[in-house]
Amino acid sequence: MSWLAHFKTTNQVIYLMSFADNLAFIRELQTQVGSRLTVYYLPSATTAADELAETGIAVRPFRDSLGFALTGIPVLTQADIIYCDNYYAFLGGLTRRSAQRIVQLWHADGAVKAFGWEDPQTSQRSQADQRRFQRVYNQFTDYVVGSPKMGQVFAASYHVDVDRMRVLGYPRSDRYRDAQWLDQTRTAIYQAHPEWRDRRIVLYAPTYREGVTFELPADFGQLQLAPDQVLVLKLHPHLQAQTAALIAQYPNLLTTATDFSTDDLLTVTDTLISDYSSVIFDYALLPNCQKMVFYVFDWQNYQQRVGLQLDFEQWAPGPLVRTVTALNQALAQPATPQQLPAFNALWNTHNDGQAGQRTVRYFHQQTKPYQK
Repeated sequence: MSWLAHFKTTNQVIYLMSFADNLAFIRELQTQVGSRLTVYYLPSATTAADELAETGIAVRPFRDSLGFALTGIPVLTQADIIYCDNYYAFLGGLTRRSAQRIVQLWHADGAVKAFGWEDPQTSQRSQADQRRFQRVYNQFTDYVVGSPKMGQVFAASYHVDVDRMRVLGYPRSDRYRDAQWLDQTRTAIYQAHPEWRDRRIVLYAPTYREGVTFELPADFGQLQLAPDQVLVLKLHPHLQAQTAALIAQYPNLLTTATDFSTDDLLTVTDTLISDYSSVIFDYALLPNCQKMVFYVFDWQNYQQRVGLQLDFEQWAPGPLVRTVTALNQALAQPATPQQLPAFNALWNTHNDGQAGQRTVRYFHQQTKPYQK
């Protein structure tokens, strides 16, 4: 279908959406390209698509199906530019013209976990799978990143040329530099949870663990907090169903806030406990960022099964601890915010609150087409 359609071209701009947290960029894109923009969205982003539709942006649901192959693939093939927030396998089968751009925006600011060819599981996949992976990676003409460091990670992980990296800033990070968004979010949180207003928030936000039930070590109940601290648990969205069980297991230690996202909760967080989650790159941009601690109780197993960036321990902006005893010691230590400038210089180089505007200008106010 793509080959049959590629003889015709349009000036359409397509955004493929699987995550609901890049709406500001999509609206910025609309201000530049107007009605040329259409957002194709997966079921996971239905609510976000409804919000966009209310502002007049054309949205279309899609899923891998014969119907999408017949009606959607021709539209994408003929489009001038396609923005993607994730890996979409069907991209490997598109017949891409030399002047067409397919832009990867990803869904994370930086990388702790290994992915692509750096993921230990990739070598266990079939040759057919591996060829498909590389076909998709090769289709991206541009990778929008917030730092040269992230560009290097993409180039190594996807086996693509580093000259495809566009160090323009990570558009989704703009909100963390937006004083109005910060004030509104904090106000909403404290109105919903007034008991937190005079407390120090310790947010525990572990990463997603595929195919497993998230279980805390048996000694987690020995975690010690200061009297003015409250420990808020926020699991990955795919693990939210397990939150209630953990709250019931540790009712005097854990609480949660189902009415707010992890991004929201970062705005009132004094100390972040994480492990391998990319949330650390977002938190480092906030003015209230004071301390990060990495509770990596399954370090060896996770490193073998999923894989981590080889230099993670060198640039992690906080201690890596494997036991609750060590976690208690780390929490008791004073904050060391002097680590953040070096961390942000490495990973948040161009995440200055203007990344979305800069990205739109780069792709829609230059005339030289991509040639590869």
